[in-house]
Amino acid sequence: MKKDIIKIIIKSLVIILVIFGLFIIYQIIKKILGGSWSTENIIVSLLILNLGVVLTIGFTAAELRSDHNHLNKQFLALARDFKDHIKK
Repeated sequence: MKKDIIKIIIKSLVIILVIFGLFIIYQIIKKILGGSWSTENIIVSLLILNLGVVLTIGFTAAELRSDHNHLNKQFLALARDFKDHIKK
C-alpha cells in the first residue's frame, strides 16, 4: 500500500516536471525570438526544474535501494537454506 502511494507520487511529480519543462522550453524559444519572460525569471525557473528533477531521482534511488535490501535478505535466507540442505 505504501509503495503504491509512493509510485503515484513519483509518477505525478514526473508528469508535472515534464509539463513545467515544456513550458520553460516554450518561454526560452519565445525569449530567443523576442519577448516573453525576463532572463532572471527563466534562470530561476530552470533552477526550480533542476531541484524537482533531483528530488525525483532521489525518490527513485531510495525506492531502488529499498527493493535491493529486500532482495538481499531473500538471497541470504536462500543461501542459509541451501547450506542446511547440503549438510543433511
